[in-house]
Amino acid sequence: MYSLQKCKTINNHGLINLPKKWRVELGFDCGELVEIRMRRRQIWICHCQNDTTENQRYISPYGTITIPAEFRRLLDISDKTELCLYVEPEKNAFVIMPD
Repeated sequence: MYSLQKCKTINNHGLINLPKKWRVELGFDCGELVEIRMRRRQIWICHCQNDTTENQRYISPYGTITIPAEFRRLLDISDKTELCLYVEPEKNAFVIMPD
């Protein structure tokens, strides 16, 4: 797992920007539907694997994605919370963790 940024924050609507270089390298396209999962205290953003519509979001034209409100509540994430952003190339995923 590679660390991308140590002090990234989300805005008050739960939007976070995924770096373009890594979006391109991992094959995340704007307008693509991705799956957002929570594992322990980590939020994983992956390509959709199945037909479920639970916790799926579209990547905006600006490379942003909305973190589900229930995940933000469970992890106590606000617009002031510093987050660490990682990339997991072997699993084609971004990983977000509270700092």
